[in-house]
Amino acid sequence: MRSAFTLPAFVGSLISQGRTWWEDRAPRERSLLLVLVTILLLWGSWVGIWLPLQQARTAAQSEIRLYTELATRLRSAGPTLQTAAASPIRSQPVQMIVTITASESALQIRQIEQQGELTRVVLEAVDFNRLVQWLDRLERDAGVTVAAGRIERQTAPGVVNARLSLVRR
Repeated sequence: MRSAFTLPAFVGSLISQGRTWWEDRAPRERSLLLVLVTILLLWGSWVGIWLPLQQARTAAQSEIRLYTELATRLRSAGPTLQTAAASPIRSQPVQMIVTITASESALQIRQIEQQGELTRVVLEAVDFNRLVQWLDRLERDAGVTVAAGRIERQTAPGVVNARLSLVRR
């Protein structure tokens, strides 16, 4: 029965030349060549397979150790960090919070005044997207929300005037 796979002619010629070369060697030479090939295969397996696997394993173990230590430190410092991050801005008066965060957001306040619990703010010719991001930051970081507001579109695209009444929740 013939196999479904046949080798090209030049491969068959190489195999026959290899057999002839092998048979021309003395038995002692054949033994030495087999030992040499075995040593080369073992060394190649060691260098090409075993060492890279060991190095990857060592690197993965050190990363796991690092991330475990980091997670432990974050868990233990978490409540402290949240309190420290939230308290300074929330403890400030609303007028000061509004002024500081507006300047950080590159918004120019035209007028600001305190009326009881409400802080009235007038902004003119400001970018609408910056205004919305600033209001989101005020609510998220300082607990200051818009109680009432009026936003008017200007002729330039994306530019508005805003009159807002802000209150701390």
